[in-house]
Amino acid sequence: MHGSTGPTGATGSQGPIGPQGPEGEQGPTGPTGATGPSGATGPSGPTGPTGATGPSGATGPSGPTGPTGATGPSGATGPSGPTGPTGPTGPTGATGPSGEAGAAGTTGATGIAATVRIGTVTTANPEQDAAVTNSGTDQNAIFDFVIPRGATGTSGAPVEFLSAYSTPPQPGNSGTALIFDKNGNSAGTAVSHTENTSEISIQEPGFYEVSFHGTAAPASGVTFPLAVLFYLQQQGSTVAGAASSHTFHTSSDAANLSFSQIIDVTDTPAVLEVIGSGGNFIYSNIGITVQKIGENS
Repeated sequence: MHGSTGPTGATGSQGPIGPQGPEGEQGPTGPTGATGPSGATGPSGPTGPTGATGPSGATGPSGPTGPTGATGPSGATGPSGPTGPTGPTGPTGATGPSGEAGAAGTTGATGIAATVRIGTVTTANPEQDAAVTNSGTDQNAIFDFVIPRGATGTSGAPVEFLSAYSTPPQPGNSGTALIFDKNGNSAGTAVSHTENTSEISIQEPGFYEVSFHGTAAPASGVTFPLAVLFYLQQQGSTVAGAASSHTFHTSSDAANLSFSQIIDVTDTPAVLEVIGSGGNFIYSNIGITVQKIGENS
């Protein structure tokens, strides 16, 4: 402990310094003074080692979707896959409208007129084939014929037939017997016909072939449709399978009617007629042939 300092005496001349006394006791600590200004920051120390990773925190909510990025370049085309099975055929579509007619073509050049004449006609043996050859050209044909001779036949029964016809148009109605105004060729006496009548008369028993043809048309003032039937009668009875018909729908319509049938005649004389039925009609160009083809024993 330091002792207290005594009062300063009058300044005199400095005498010699005496010896230092013993240190006195420390006095009490005075009050803390005001903080002085901070000194300049010293340089950073070296970074310490990284501490251990702490546990992961809870996942936060998803943020809003960002804008779509630009499309990247297309990748290379991959190899083609195998062809799949063919599917079922679809329904047929509706028919499209017809196209416009094309323009008419130009008229072709006039061809060269051709001629045809008969060349040679040679009779060959019965076993040879008939032949026709052109010994000329396409424009001037000359046909050469090779005709085999017929084999000698056996002696048969005499030919018996008759044909009759009528060409001018004639009116008819249901139940009309068609009239044949002319006779054509005939042979023998088994079949006969009086011109401008409807009846064909058969005088001998046997099998006969009857062939008929003719044209029919509707008469004026009829109601359409009009069905007209031509059929064969033998002794007033209808012959099965010997008939032909047509249904008319306009006044300008016309039809060819024909039939052919084989009949059996046992009782003579037998009368044949062709009958028209169905309404009012016009018939023309009719013809009939009746030929005996065998005995009915």
